[in-house]
Amino acid sequence: MKENNRKRSKRWNRRSSDGAAWDFGTDHLAENDEDRQLQQWHQKRWSSCSMALKRIAASEPLFSREPIRITKEFKDRIAAAARASLVTLVIFSILVFSGQDYLPVPWIGNVLAISKLKPTLGETAFSTKNVFVPMIPIAAISWGISTLLGSLSTQLYSILLPFVVMIGCLLIILCPWPYLTMKNLMLVIFYLIVASPLSLRPTGLQEDSLQEELGAGFVPGLVGTCSIGLFVALLMHITLIPVTKSSTASRLAPILVTQLAYENRQLLRSVSEYTQNIGKDTTISRQARTLIEFYVKRRCRTLDKLEKYLSAMRVERNFLCIKNNVDTVEAYVACSKKQQKHVELLQLATTQQFLGEEFTSLNETVRGVKTRFSTNIGFSIEQLSLGYSRGENALLFGSTSSEREDIFRGLSLCMDSYRNAMKQAISDAEALLLDDDDGSRSTAGPLIRQRIAFYAVFSFVHEIHDMVATLGSKRPTNKLDQYILSRLASRLMFTLKMTWLWDALGKRRLAMKTVIGLGLSSLWVSIPYLRGVLAYPNSVWVGVTVASVSLETTGAAYTKCLDRLWATLCAAAYALIVGKLFDPTNSIAKLFALSIFTFGATFLTNHERPYASKYAATSVGSILYGSFENNMAVNEYVPIRIMLIFIGVVTFLFVEMLVFPRSSRVIVQAQSLQFFENLEHFLFDCSKFCGSVSSIGIKSSKTEESSDHLAEDDPLWMLREGYEKITFTDDLDKTADIVKKTVALAKSELRPGIAEPSMGLNVSLDAAGYENLLIEHGKMLSQLDLLITTQRSLVGYYAHLPDKHLVRTIHWPALLSTSLVQIAQKLSECADNLRSVFSNGLCRPGTCDISHIIRAVAAFRNFEDVILAILSDVADRHAAYLNTISSSGDEVRYTPGFRLTIALAISAILTIGQSLTNSGKHLERIVQSFPIEEVDVEVPANTTTTINMGDG
Repeated sequence: MKENNRKRSKRWNRRSSDGAAWDFGTDHLAENDEDRQLQQWHQKRWSSCSMALKRIAASEPLFSREPIRITKEFKDRIAAAARASLVTLVIFSILVFSGQDYLPVPWIGNVLAISKLKPTLGETAFSTKNVFVPMIPIAAISWGISTLLGSLSTQLYSILLPFVVMIGCLLIILCPWPYLTMKNLMLVIFYLIVASPLSLRPTGLQEDSLQEELGAGFVPGLVGTCSIGLFVALLMHITLIPVTKSSTASRLAPILVTQLAYENRQLLRSVSEYTQNIGKDTTISRQARTLIEFYVKRRCRTLDKLEKYLSAMRVERNFLCIKNNVDTVEAYVACSKKQQKHVELLQLATTQQFLGEEFTSLNETVRGVKTRFSTNIGFSIEQLSLGYSRGENALLFGSTSSEREDIFRGLSLCMDSYRNAMKQAISDAEALLLDDDDGSRSTAGPLIRQRIAFYAVFSFVHEIHDMVATLGSKRPTNKLDQYILSRLASRLMFTLKMTWLWDALGKRRLAMKTVIGLGLSSLWVSIPYLRGVLAYPNSVWVGVTVASVSLETTGAAYTKCLDRLWATLCAAAYALIVGKLFDPTNSIAKLFALSIFTFGATFLTNHERPYASKYAATSVGSILYGSFENNMAVNEYVPIRIMLIFIGVVTFLFVEMLVFPRSSRVIVQAQSLQFFENLEHFLFDCSKFCGSVSSIGIKSSKTEESSDHLAEDDPLWMLREGYEKITFTDDLDKTADIVKKTVALAKSELRPGIAEPSMGLNVSLDAAGYENLLIEHGKMLSQLDLLITTQRSLVGYYAHLPDKHLVRTIHWPALLSTSLVQIAQKLSECADNLRSVFSNGLCRPGTCDISHIIRAVAAFRNFEDVILAILSDVADRHAAYLNTISSSGDEVRYTPGFRLTIALAISAILTIGQSLTNSGKHLERIVQSFPIEEVDVEVPANTTTTINMGDG
């Protein structure tokens, strides 16, 4: 009673404004150094005379403020915004404030500079090269076409322009040449050069007025303006090279390498902690499992960031003569990508609930088995972790060759010790189970998990050895020398012989819709009334908008159209403010106002949709200086600009959604269901092949290697590389590729599909439901590769087993085949149920009511029974195996590798079953997002449908 009436203490002194507990007057809240320093800083700043104001601010929630904490993202945003604003300031200073008349349309240079300005020097150089190299031939060809059209009369020019634009657009988009990657930008340049002369011709004006408007040097001047913009973008990074914190990828990549190495150390340390406490301290082992899961996901994010720097580092070394170790970093990234597969398998082994984790505290036999593993492996895996850390540091951060050899020799000894400890742990665990059938059955799952964890850790560490061997046998090459020494004629012939992209359905559709969109947009230049009355002198902006927003998927194009409209409105509003505040001839004020807006727009960039901020930053300059060049006031120029961009957006969306409709949403809805059918085919094919493995004998083997390769002391050889020596005549690889392509297509269309407008013609995609569903699909894809690898390995092992060996009587492959058939049959039932409710093959409401759909999707819950049945069969077979070993006194030759292969195959099958169960749950969430159906209630005759409320 006293305990119930005790006064509860508050852990946080929360304020009423936002619920935060920022209280700098209490010492107990500052538990880390950062908080203490922040507290001391505030105490020094608050003088005694201001304490009253502090108390007032603390008592009034409206005055509450969160302390400023500067993060890396904030610093990166400041740096990117400063670079963009300086680029804008320099470009307009050179092209406008200098007073030169040779380089026209300065805002185009600013557009190119801002759009190609990247976080690092190498990335900026790479994107600059991709613009500059194709820009020269495109501009030259367009100049010739423009000159030819300019020699014609205005009427003939107006008639031919739409057809010329459409043909040029078709050729640019379908061209397969490797340097023509920035096709939207090349379309803009082509259209500006070809259509601008006609857009400036008043109605009825003869062709000799063309030269007075543009001049003979317009195209060279345009190329020069673009080149200056690209050069200034590069110059922003080049000037920072001597600085300690330069923006080169060569400086930033080693930071990420250090971060990745740290995460590897923490991951192995967590594995060591988990291994040392399983069966002993469940709380600590669960905390270690959580850390393992955290670092597996964290290193994946770091690896993705590091991989993006590789091309930038190579450009900086080959073209900018910046010394770096890109070959080592590239090899380390390749090694880390292989390791990522192993750590994901490790995460699976430590978190698989169906393999005995939940029984540790309830089953003494399971606890005893885990304790033996902890006792035998705990110290060796800790030594392995330390050895790996030393080897990774020696490889990445410099050491002499002799020191490196000694370190890796010690790492090899740690790996041998870990392998021997694993053998001893299995031996001790099975000695405990030899005379205990019930214990043999209950510990089948935990033994499988321990073998998988061993395989994952050992393979993870072994990858560093392969990396060292690769670096030792591979000589660094200079790709710039190869580029210079290669014969230009052969490269040119190879480029000309490349197949054009007409056969690619996506590219063909993109080309056709852009052709029609630009053809319609060019009418604003060709038709005299539209050109001379409504849009003069900026009628080209309709076509420029269409060329800019044309993307392959509907969702991406729709999002870009909206971003362009919103960015135009924001830039127009700011330009009107600047036009009202400053005189049109005050270039300095406009220049600094433009730089300030560029800084703010870049700082507020949404990294998921950066186009809006970049276009807003560049549009202010095009509005201010475009109106000045056209002798128009800003308030007169802005409405025309908004109108023309709006017309361009509407024109393209009309073609996109009505003329060539292709919905990313429909593709996701279709491929999400098609995946289950393709997976069903793979499982049946896999079970068929697996059932035939037991019949393989020594004479019937098609292996290319002798038994000498199956070394007793290397149980992982077959799983790492030996399976590749097996002649594999089955079509499993092709069936697995079909499944992978289905998932890849769904993933590529998911983001555009979510962004697509529904307009009531289709259901919107449930973002969380489909994302989680595709995550489960990805997990199953990794298990397909593992299944193929284990089956090849089993072929290798059975090819060296005597025909009368006792292990053949246990029929492990038959068990695997039966398990695969069980899952495939259950998946076939689920697919049939989905076919009955989704008759059109799309995961959306159809002819059935929602209750029938729920019943069909709920069939995936039955996979839990299949998993338990498979576990029971595995447990029985494991007990039979131990009884066979104990009664015969014989063991399978190459026992560790053989049994490890069996464990991996069983784990892959169970993981597929678990992922299918989770897929059903995600499908249920997707179905719950379907719109509410209208219920038709049959009302009996002579009955009113009015609902009486209350007693009335």
